[in-house]
Amino acid sequence: MRTLCFALGFALLGLASCERNTGEIGLDFVDQNSLKIGKLTSVPIQTHTEVFDSLVTLKPSYLMLGSYVDPVFGESTANFATQLILSTVNPDFGDNATVDSVFMYLPFIGYYGDTSASFGLTVSQLDQKIHSDSLYYGHSIFSGSTVLADTVIQPKPSVKRRIAGMVAPNEVIGLRLNRAFFQSAIVDATSDTSSGNFSSNTNFLEYFRGLYVESHAGNQAIYQFSPGDQDMRVRFFFTNDSLRADTVGAGYGVYDMLAWSVVNSVNTFSFDRSQAQFDLEAQDSINGEITTYLQGMGGAVTVVDLLGLAELKDSNYFVNYAELRVPVREGSALSYATPVKLNAFLTYGNQRRLLTEYLNGNPGGDLVVSSVLRDRAYTLEVTKFVQQWLNGKDSAEAKILLVPDRMSSSAARAVLNGNLDPMDPIRLNLYVTKPR
Repeated sequence: MRTLCFALGFALLGLASCERNTGEIGLDFVDQNSLKIGKLTSVPIQTHTEVFDSLVTLKPSYLMLGSYVDPVFGESTANFATQLILSTVNPDFGDNATVDSVFMYLPFIGYYGDTSASFGLTVSQLDQKIHSDSLYYGHSIFSGSTVLADTVIQPKPSVKRRIAGMVAPNEVIGLRLNRAFFQSAIVDATSDTSSGNFSSNTNFLEYFRGLYVESHAGNQAIYQFSPGDQDMRVRFFFTNDSLRADTVGAGYGVYDMLAWSVVNSVNTFSFDRSQAQFDLEAQDSINGEITTYLQGMGGAVTVVDLLGLAELKDSNYFVNYAELRVPVREGSALSYATPVKLNAFLTYGNQRRLLTEYLNGNPGGDLVVSSVLRDRAYTLEVTKFVQQWLNGKDSAEAKILLVPDRMSSSAARAVLNGNLDPMDPIRLNLYVTKPR
């Protein structure tokens, strides 16, 4: 038995002594997620801030409404336009129908800012058509000519309330709209069957283009509403000769015009940066900045120029792992929350597309909070892009645009450490192997 043990020991020793050096491998570093071999830290990058002027907002995940003043970013405003369609075509409201009341329901999904403050909004009949085959951006312009509601309310987004016409309580705003308008434009108009306006929803959208919902100036929050919630609708209550004569039933009828996911909607955004702490017109795109900025709604994105990669293009390095570490400025998230995740886009001339790592549903870079001091930083893996770019297989510029996740449906913003930050700058970490 002892002889067998000695034989095995010598065999293992022989294997170890015959191992060949296959390349220049630096310090091995292992964490809980990846094996990172050969850490290369001297990769110069440059960062600055730009606006994101091509944010598509047709059929967003959430409809956004409101405004608030951020001491860093200035004032931001969100409005939305939405179509309405008939719940049933050719509705019959009966003889001598009269509209008693009309409500628009907006189901809450989230908010950003001070929800204890009063909130002003205006609802108007939409002047423009929303076309399914058109592109709409955050800077698109809509208007409403006929005002249906102009009011100040006290939102309670976390409180379920029983709203007229709803079976169960819900977290929802119920806005009272102009009764006389719907009497004339809907109930009375259905008597003209020769027009065909109510014979199909296609015809109806030619006749009634939708609603435009605007925030008043001076609000202190932006609210998100869910078009996926079927309570997103306009509901009106009416009576007619038959209902008024009915002494047993409820005595009124209900009709819905739908505004949930079956219709087209668009978010629009505007910004007043006159009081902002940064100037987008004075960004140093050569040397970079100490601080950079991110804001939902297309307000700001951080541009990361990986200029140090050019020096490595002919170096024959194999990239084992590449990560972009993006620190959040200390103390900048005390009043306004940062995005939960970041996404990364590449630029191809005037076009942009998601980074290779995120094309298959990867949600982007997570915000990680670490240490006793609660340091915050995003980490984005960029291995595939860096390797493909070094190999000349990707025609994108060696730049990455950092944008908040769900930017067309979120107001979240972040203040980041730029490449010139003296303590904890944004950095690109490469772990590489160089074959002989």
